[in-house]
Amino acid sequence: MRSVLIFLLLSAFSAIAQNASVVIPYDSVNTFIGTAGDGNTFPGATLPLGMIQWSPDTRADGWYHYQDTTTRGFSLTHISGAGCTVYADLPILPWVTELSASAASPDNFEVPFSHNDEQAHPGYYSVTLGNGVKTELTVATRAGMGRFSFPAEGPRTLLLKAAAGATVNDPKRESDTSMIQIVGDDTITGTIHSGGFCQSDSNYVLYFVAKFAKPFSSYGTWTGEHAGDVHPGSRSASGRKDGAYISFSGTTDPVVMKIGISFVSEENAAKNLSKEITGWDFDKVHTAAKKKWIDMFDRVQTEGETPEQRTIFYTGLYHMFLSPNIFSDENGDYIGFDQKVRRLPAGQAQYANFSDWDIYRSLIHFQALLRPEETSQMMQSLVRDAEQSGWLPKWPVANDVSYVMGGDSSAILLSSAYAFGARDFDTASALRFMIKGATQPGTGLHGQSERPELSDYLSRGYLPTDTNHEDGASFTLEYDSADFADSQFAAALGDKAHAASLLASAQNWRKLFDPDSKFIRPRTPDGSFIAGWDPEHLLPHHVKSWDTSDQMGFEEGSTWQYTFMIPYNYAGLFEAMGGNRNVLPKLETFFTRLSGWGSNFTVSNEPDFCAPYAYIWTGSPWKTQEVVDRIRRETFTTKPDGLPGNDDLGATSGVYVWNALGMYPVIPGVGGLVLGTPMFSHATLKLGNGSVLEINSRGEGIYVQSVKLNSKSYESTWLPLDKLSAKTNQVEFTLGSEPNKSWASKPDEFPPSFDVPTK
Repeated sequence: MRSVLIFLLLSAFSAIAQNASVVIPYDSVNTFIGTAGDGNTFPGATLPLGMIQWSPDTRADGWYHYQDTTTRGFSLTHISGAGCTVYADLPILPWVTELSASAASPDNFEVPFSHNDEQAHPGYYSVTLGNGVKTELTVATRAGMGRFSFPAEGPRTLLLKAAAGATVNDPKRESDTSMIQIVGDDTITGTIHSGGFCQSDSNYVLYFVAKFAKPFSSYGTWTGEHAGDVHPGSRSASGRKDGAYISFSGTTDPVVMKIGISFVSEENAAKNLSKEITGWDFDKVHTAAKKKWIDMFDRVQTEGETPEQRTIFYTGLYHMFLSPNIFSDENGDYIGFDQKVRRLPAGQAQYANFSDWDIYRSLIHFQALLRPEETSQMMQSLVRDAEQSGWLPKWPVANDVSYVMGGDSSAILLSSAYAFGARDFDTASALRFMIKGATQPGTGLHGQSERPELSDYLSRGYLPTDTNHEDGASFTLEYDSADFADSQFAAALGDKAHAASLLASAQNWRKLFDPDSKFIRPRTPDGSFIAGWDPEHLLPHHVKSWDTSDQMGFEEGSTWQYTFMIPYNYAGLFEAMGGNRNVLPKLETFFTRLSGWGSNFTVSNEPDFCAPYAYIWTGSPWKTQEVVDRIRRETFTTKPDGLPGNDDLGATSGVYVWNALGMYPVIPGVGGLVLGTPMFSHATLKLGNGSVLEINSRGEGIYVQSVKLNSKSYESTWLPLDKLSAKTNQVEFTLGSEPNKSWASKPDEFPPSFDVPTK
């Protein structure tokens, strides 16, 4: 009996020890990945799809550059991974030096810090600055709480830089102003006018209300950036370089503040704050934020990876759920694209910040699968934007359009979200605006168009390339992709006529296909192929562009990138190329390298995202498996520069996440996944429709030997979502160290290609 008791005790202690060593997904996230190099991510505190992103900025561009050693403050709003600056509103900086009327303006004050004194987790950030102040930040959806622990001796001051957002120094933004006001002895309110994402004409207005747990003992404002611009005792300031400061005395307790934001009004900012953060318990808010992220990560559970792979994967998943962002207030109010305040019914939300050109290639499908309710509201948000402005928005920021990047990408978002299960939105209105954008030339906000040069596209079937339109070829292919996605959406809604006509126009890529070089080649306005053109010549002849990867006719890329961006009809493309004898050598050259610009794949370039799966349409899925494995091993790391380029609101992270799972949403607007090779021995996805997808692998190596779907042999590399109809669905890969060149090598085992029927 005694031996049995000892055995039971030892077993219990062993179980406790094992549980104590389990690393939950939350603890695997490293929010510093992407903060160096070109990642442009931020390490601060936010919730999934939250409105507020409270994070440190190290430069006036509103980004956190890991290599920097000073911070200019902790601002309230950010976009993760975008290639252009925007937001970074109201940097707040702890200060321990006395301010007086003769002091230099605090607008440009900075404080040193060390990474040794930083901690960051989803929903939380802290750092002890070089001036001795420990700053801790945590958030709710539209509000945040800061705890500032000052040294025992000396002034205890907070600087609130009302006019120090990311685009304040843009000469095009000279009309931007801000206003800040000190109310009583414990409240600060303000309004910030900003915008200008990617030098666009976009605008937004942000309102804030900050409250403090204890009254401040003194205060003041500043109205410029020079010595003498500080005004002790002043309660308000406005302009382009204004701000306020508050000081505390009589205690060594931390200074605790909470702040609410709104894009509608100060009144709504105050309501958001009072609704979301009711007391002064910082740790309670932090715990709630942590729980939100734990619940999010619980939807995707993995086994069998290395610690480094786990960190990259879950950090990627974290990045994929930072945007789009809640834009409506707790009471349902939001500011529309027509600048009118509108109120949504209970249970609905307006979203903003859609990096559409990027996220239609990897992100929206994942969000729709895991969180179809929120994704449906995102799609309804795009429909509302269209109803208020007349057109689907292009790269919308807040309640305005920036028109960044070519194409008609919101249409693809709508179609792909619907195909992947997010269907609770006004699909009839969505289709109406999709068809309008595809068939009716016109201008929208700021005098710009959803589809620039649409008349040319409709009459010629392509956009010509010349000095007036330098990216005609890539714009044409983006319009083709949008037409294809529109056709699939129309077909799903029973509009056969538009489904057929849009599928036909999606084949316009053929009008730019050069039968001699077997590449997409720009045409001039007179209809001839551009002269003196060489697929290997990547630098433009005349384009004045910051991006030297541009080849004449192509936006941020070359014919190598864009020729393989026709995933909805790889069969037609490869037939036009002359079959595998020509396609395979091109692909081999293309994948010689995985980054850098040239006649090669570039993992950071969105048009390339689907290209590793092109091999599958040649009957060579093992080649895809090799490239996918290389991408996972060679281009992503756990270091601050571990993202291969701008993360673009989680789009680049999505490449790793999908590839690690062993599948990818290659075809826009179609509900299906192309199979690659899984990194995990086991992964479980809790889908938003209540079902479960289990992905299992056994064996050693990266090469797929066979696949089973729900215990039955599966011979195709194409997995339609309608085959995942069971409560629990299992995809099982058998892997090996050598390619199985017979598996899924026949045309009837390929994913579909969509072409117009031959007569």
